[in-house]
Amino acid sequence: MAKQEDVKIQRDRFLAFAFASADLFIEVSEEGKIVFCLGAAKGLIGIDDKELMSKNWLELFSTFDQQQILNLFETSKPGARCGPLLVDLNEMIIKRKAVFTGIKMPGSSKFYITLGLSNLVMSKIAGMSPSAPGELLDRSSFVDIAQDTFEFARTLGQDLDMTVLDFTPTEDDRHRMGEENWGNMLDSVASFLQSQSVDGNSAAQIANGRYSVIHDKDVNTDALREKMEKIAEENDPTGEGVNVRAKTITSKLSALSERDAAKALVYTINEFERKGTELTIETLNNGLQKYAEANAEKMQEFQSLIDRLDFKLHYQAIVDLKTREVSHYEMLSRFNSGDTLEWVMFGEDMGMATKFDAAVCELAINTITRKFAGSRSKFSINLSGQSVEDDEFCMELKEKLTADPTLKDRIMFEITESTHMNDLNKVNQFIETLQAEGFKVALDDFGAGNASFQYIQKLKVDVVKIDGKYIRKLLSSSRDAAMVKNLVRMCQDLNIEVIAEYVEDEDQADVLQEMGVKYAQGFFFGAPQQAPDYRPPSN
Repeated sequence: MAKQEDVKIQRDRFLAFAFASADLFIEVSEEGKIVFCLGAAKGLIGIDDKELMSKNWLELFSTFDQQQILNLFETSKPGARCGPLLVDLNEMIIKRKAVFTGIKMPGSSKFYITLGLSNLVMSKIAGMSPSAPGELLDRSSFVDIAQDTFEFARTLGQDLDMTVLDFTPTEDDRHRMGEENWGNMLDSVASFLQSQSVDGNSAAQIANGRYSVIHDKDVNTDALREKMEKIAEENDPTGEGVNVRAKTITSKLSALSERDAAKALVYTINEFERKGTELTIETLNNGLQKYAEANAEKMQEFQSLIDRLDFKLHYQAIVDLKTREVSHYEMLSRFNSGDTLEWVMFGEDMGMATKFDAAVCELAINTITRKFAGSRSKFSINLSGQSVEDDEFCMELKEKLTADPTLKDRIMFEITESTHMNDLNKVNQFIETLQAEGFKVALDDFGAGNASFQYIQKLKVDVVKIDGKYIRKLLSSSRDAAMVKNLVRMCQDLNIEVIAEYVEDEDQADVLQEMGVKYAQGFFFGAPQQAPDYRPPSN
């Protein structure tokens, strides 16, 4: 009897251990069949325990995730945990994200897995790599990560808050505290804000003395402000410290599309950078509304910028990974005033992208035929999804290109903002028209989503650019590495060349080359320059 009680205690401890971090426990046979399950199967997957029995375990997951989960299983060692891994469940059963972990036990042929409802922190742990401790993001990186974070939250039905904090230093403050104490204070502030962010990563210094952090709704704004003031007091020899002003902006993500959330976020961060906590934005929805209110005047300003060609072209090298020689340069627009990303997004949203693209193409073609007439350099020109569906734009572009027969050997076109494309048949006609004239066409921001696969199926492009968010985490996330590997393999089967963007170091470049990626772009090979000047990275 005592032995049975001991077994029961051990069993209860084991199950408690499993369910402390998961919602469903599954045992898989050597043949890949589910032979035991326990937990919230109905709530998590939509199928009760009995229906799960004898099913092939891989069928629980999306087609894309099945391969990388199988790779994990085949390479796992007894006693070593696989995961956590953020996965998509099979949408034919239920469309949901879950956190997957698995383990093979020594001396057993069974495979044991746990599945948990994906909360934001576990999603980040499973799919993203944090910043270094005490190292805050800059404004640009924060905008990118914030968009990812808010989109993660949306898929999980969660709302988050973003608090902005302002204690713009005066010369008296810095002089009173001294440089060493001031530096120590900033380091402590950075570590504190990271600790309060939802994932240990979503905190940034937007401008001098102005900070932003994304956090759970239960984080108290006053407590954030008071803690920062206390940090300042502790590092001030006089104990005076600094006055910190704080304002919390709620997301209310369910009321915003992904695109609208991105617009509102960029506008809100820009307003904070300009005005500090005096900005009159309470929610991202409110930020979007204020963004819209400013549109009438801003449209006139944007049209004026286009008419005056008040932007410059910068050049970033795309490099052959094998030879490390430049293949061509991407021509990137940089406005002389204002934020380029904000202007481009504005043009897309106001239906003015076609006018801007026409101006860019005119400037780019004139630059290539006149300024670089004696050069053998090749270039790529970006076109928005809106422009490639516009018949008048396509006709005018063809006229510009056919006027000089040498351009087909020097220009490739890159379709960006593909999420704005509606008529894929019309887009493909445009692609085939350019290809018939001898031009290559690339598709930018190619990823693992259903839209990307739909595009690659219907659009006969020559090149795809893998979305940089996968490349950034290539070395730190097995999920993203598997995604890139499978995307490259698919493109090879379709005879499509691959460019990887956001390559930042030698290790990334080496792994990409091993995967079969032919070309790469990123700061490792050089930031955008005012002239097409490439120098191979030194070893």
